[in-house]
Amino acid sequence: MTKTLTEKLRDVQIMLGKPITLGNPKKLAGTLKYYLSLLNIKEGGKQETNLAKEKGKAQSISNGRITWIDIRNPSRKEISGLVQKYPFHPLHLEDCMSKGHFPKIEQNLEDKYLFLLLRFPTLNPNEENISINQICFFLGEDYLVTIHDSSKDTVSKIFSECEKSKEQRKAYIDNSSAHLLYTIINQLTDDLTQLLQIIIKEVDETEDVVFDDKVSGVYKIGQLKHRILSSRRIIRPLKSLIAEMTDKINKFSSTNLSIYFENIADTVDKAWETLEEARETVDIYQDADFTFSTEKTNRILAVLTILFTFTLPATVIGTFFGMNILLPGGLQTGSWTFLGEYTTLILIVTSAATPAFFMLVYFRKRGWF
Repeated sequence: MTKTLTEKLRDVQIMLGKPITLGNPKKLAGTLKYYLSLLNIKEGGKQETNLAKEKGKAQSISNGRITWIDIRNPSRKEISGLVQKYPFHPLHLEDCMSKGHFPKIEQNLEDKYLFLLLRFPTLNPNEENISINQICFFLGEDYLVTIHDSSKDTVSKIFSECEKSKEQRKAYIDNSSAHLLYTIINQLTDDLTQLLQIIIKEVDETEDVVFDDKVSGVYKIGQLKHRILSSRRIIRPLKSLIAEMTDKINKFSSTNLSIYFENIADTVDKAWETLEEARETVDIYQDADFTFSTEKTNRILAVLTILFTFTLPATVIGTFFGMNILLPGGLQTGSWTFLGEYTTLILIVTSAATPAFFMLVYFRKRGWF
């Protein structure tokens, strides 16, 4: 007897130890496909290498009834373990495994959890470009799941503090998964403020470079502009997402967290305004640097042109005496000697220098240099 889609899903869920939740056929089809991929991982898990096990780390801590699960650089094996405990939608889990998704906030009314995908700009001290730190959150009534790549980012530091100190754990979690989420996002926005301070400092340093004739500011301006544009591209969707977040998160907290998230929204708004101001300032510096460079080039060309102009009389005279014809004072007719042995040379130099002198006086009078 052929089994129905629902019966197949039930069998797979039983094998995975997953609670049975049934829905419409379309959702069952998508869920079954994802669970089958997890089943393959579960069956072949014994063949995985130690490297795959070390690549992702899943840890959890609890405070009262609230549990925080932190997964760093996850593999599909760890995601499969997560599915066995929590009713997360397969598409949300796929978003956590892949990069480049647009930031989003989605509420799953059926399974009563909130999914957030946030991206924050980070500046590695050893690199010159802005990198993207993608963090996924699953917020439930009594749990928070965080999924991210780095083991040295802000989320990992907060988790480590909660592990080491009960006081910190109580302060961060405060018997509310929504409060824990607020604490993490608030710290991430504080890091954003530090990044902006670095950018502002570089803007001030760029000003000194631009107005220094001895230093070219083209590379520094381009590098700074790239950082500003990268930060704006990340913060812009975050700005609208934070404003949308407040009402949805309050449903998972016994206390009203609106004022706290409004404070985060103000911080992000100020960050956006700061980047806008920095972008406009750098655009002005770029125009100024181009103007100064053009003026400097024109001055150099003017000097070279004047020097060439001064040599024209000597060039003309030299051209005449280089002709194969009889000229007064030439070798064929005999040199002039009324001013001594070098009379011809003296006359030629004087004839070349006199027009150059008058040109110099004229150019000075016109203010050409």
